[in-house]
Amino acid sequence: PYLAYALKPDFQVQHDQPFKITTHNKDGYRGPLRAVPKPEGVYRILCLGGSSTHGTSTNTDESTWPARLEHHLVEATGKKIEVINFGVFGYSTFESLVNLSYRGLRLEPDLVLVYHSINDMRCALYNMGGEVKSDNSHWRAIWPQVMESPGENLLEKSLLYCALRKEFTDYLARFQVIDAFAIVNYDPAAPDPYANEVVSPVGFESFARNLTNIVATARTQGARTLFITQALDREDIKAGSRQLQWDSMDRMGEILLKVAQDTGAGFCDARPIMEQAFAQVTPETQAKEVRSKELLRSTDPAQVEEGRRLWMEFSREGIFTGDVHMTDHGADTLARTIAHSILIGDYLPE
Repeated sequence: PYLAYALKPDFQVQHDQPFKITTHNKDGYRGPLRAVPKPEGVYRILCLGGSSTHGTSTNTDESTWPARLEHHLVEATGKKIEVINFGVFGYSTFESLVNLSYRGLRLEPDLVLVYHSINDMRCALYNMGGEVKSDNSHWRAIWPQVMESPGENLLEKSLLYCALRKEFTDYLARFQVIDAFAIVNYDPAAPDPYANEVVSPVGFESFARNLTNIVATARTQGARTLFITQALDREDIKAGSRQLQWDSMDRMGEILLKVAQDTGAGFCDARPIMEQAFAQVTPETQAKEVRSKELLRSTDPAQVEEGRRLWMEFSREGIFTGDVHMTDHGADTLARTIAHSILIGDYLPE
């Protein structure tokens, strides 16, 4: 009840592309279910983040960066290491702090990874919810309780009524778009909800405060914390406020470093490594993403099959699918970068 929304437990969806599968275990996080209490001898890592951690654009549960991180750490050390994907699409550090406090600590993590920036940046710049508030209530909406009238309850027993409502109203769309429930004054047609002549410092101060509190919360479990700078396909931001958003992402990276220094948390500067890898992606590879999406919308089975082939090639060669979201290869590149920081940072037991 303390989060605007959470992942649905015991859930699996096969997306439009049959090779894309997302699974949530019975405790409501992506990936394999982990034992509680933690088995003796296991080193456990908990990953906090938004959609790029949850793995919105990776193809399977096994190709998210937390899953790949576990693979690389186990391969490098031979130790019993478990990495838990606690990412949830749309979450900022506001939600991740609560999620860690009420749900994450019971998993007994030894190390907490924080991969946040872009959603907190959007909270800090959002211009459609009034004055920026330190509790984020200008962005995060109070979840509405939908009360239907007795008459509508009766009408819903009619298949004809339900079919007409689906066809001629936005009733179902309102329930399918989570942002419509979770963001104040959400309007997908808004020209630029992040444009500001004068930027309030409150959202950036809140980011620093939340990071500090995540470190303190993790320490109550005896866990260390590692901050990771978030990588971005900058050209994918098309709005008029793009320069402001770029500058604000840079500012988020500076805050991560400053809080790490102030609290003794670890710091992994993954962003330049990821963006350098992205710069090496050829135009031909990037074109495969566009072409695959076109073909996958076709009604011709042969074109759909070709679209699948191109998408899988792009997944193996590309880095980003849009802003901070990654291909399978991008997620693995990030995982390797984080694994290197962990291995040289004296985080793992002897």
